[in-house]
Amino acid sequence: MKKYISILFSVLVLGLTGCKDYMDINYDPNSPAEENLTSDMILPAAEMNIAATYAYTLHILGAYNAQYYAQQFGTPNYVDYSQFNVAPENGSGAYRQLFQRALGNLNTVLKKAEADNETAVFLQATVLRAFAFQLLVDAFGELPYTEAFDPANLAPKYDNGQDIYEGLIKELDAAIAKLKSGDMAVTSFIFPDKSVEDWVSFAYAEKLKLLSRLSSVKDVSADIQALIAEDKLPAADIQIAGCWSDASGQANPFYSEERATWGRVTHNVIANVAIIGSLQTDTYTDPRMAAWFLPNGSGQFQGSISGTNLSTVEDKYATTAAWCELVLNYNTPVIFISRAEIDFFLAEYYARKSDAANAANAYADAINASFATAGVTGAAANIAEFPYDQSKWQEVIGIAKWKALAGINGFEGYTELRRLDYPAFGSVKGSDMYAGSGALDLTKYQPNTLYTPFQVFNQVGDNKLLERFPYPEISAARNSNAPTFPGYTEPIFWGK
Repeated sequence: MKKYISILFSVLVLGLTGCKDYMDINYDPNSPAEENLTSDMILPAAEMNIAATYAYTLHILGAYNAQYYAQQFGTPNYVDYSQFNVAPENGSGAYRQLFQRALGNLNTVLKKAEADNETAVFLQATVLRAFAFQLLVDAFGELPYTEAFDPANLAPKYDNGQDIYEGLIKELDAAIAKLKSGDMAVTSFIFPDKSVEDWVSFAYAEKLKLLSRLSSVKDVSADIQALIAEDKLPAADIQIAGCWSDASGQANPFYSEERATWGRVTHNVIANVAIIGSLQTDTYTDPRMAAWFLPNGSGQFQGSISGTNLSTVEDKYATTAAWCELVLNYNTPVIFISRAEIDFFLAEYYARKSDAANAANAYADAINASFATAGVTGAAANIAEFPYDQSKWQEVIGIAKWKALAGINGFEGYTELRRLDYPAFGSVKGSDMYAGSGALDLTKYQPNTLYTPFQVFNQVGDNKLLERFPYPEISAARNSNAPTFPGYTEPIFWGK
């Protein structure tokens, strides 16, 4: 990861309009003196810090905990993740990239934009700042916010997640309100054409996400209603696409780690029986499955179980060809917020208001958008197979969203799984499917459920999720105001 970051973020250049051009010459935005930097140097670097962390580090942590991924036969790299175990050092990399690099760079952009009255640039930096802080809250729960980035304060207080969310909404509102007509955005990887309107839509999408998660703990229906009335939500996925190339250090971040890069080929990650067994049942095969996962060596779709790398297993499974690997390309887009997520949030808003008709419409829109992003047809059949049901809206939306996010971002799927509590744990455990003595019976898996991994982290236990990552060592170990870690099964504020 570090090698990928150092190369990718050393290739930014001032004054070029195409996002590919940012990858042409060497430039390290973290090295020069602050007064010599300009926003169009710094902001794209912050975008890429977020993209790399979101699309690789957080994605893979989330995908194992959401039971999208299992560990490839005989390989050891992520077995602990598949056992619902994330050590403090595992979260430190994501914290460093987001907090010290992305947010540090964005803090510089915000100061420069405010001093120069560049309101469009201020909005760009505010949206990315809100997105990065939201990810950190969703991972760790509490972190420095109100006292962050004060060089004189070596022990900033940790704010609770709800206060941070509410603060970010105020920041977004203020940045939108101060936007001056005619102000220009700087070129970025997300919107290379400098469209201020697109950045406003991104701000509204991020605000909808924050409000929707707040809706789990407080009534924000009036705020969401007002946001919907302004009709500025994006019509398409917000993503970085078209910038990636099949050259070392310039490919999609997850591809760079999981495929042929740095002189090695790694294939650690395979599909989990949970996601395959839910996309492919006795009565229905979801077309998105083939867009996200490769058939195994026998042309079948087969996922493995969490909590083991099956080092002892019966012969027919004792090969990497027995399992489905991922559809992953060097130019796979990094999607920050998908249109499907937006529609699922809208469906939830209407469901909470008991507006079944609009909830069903938004639910259908979300499925259609997910199928469009996957590049497949058949959404109508999916909606017919899994129709909206107001009487159990949280279950229906939760399971459908979990499936849709399997092909978008594992961390978002993991976050919504923790918040909506669906899919729930079934009665079958990993030890029921695999006894550890060689026999494996994956037919026991119950579709649309989670299961306790074959071996599960003892501080999580049976039929429970890892609800949060431990505070990162690079933050907590150096801060006398760091709170005591509340435990791995203590939900983030929106999951309580």
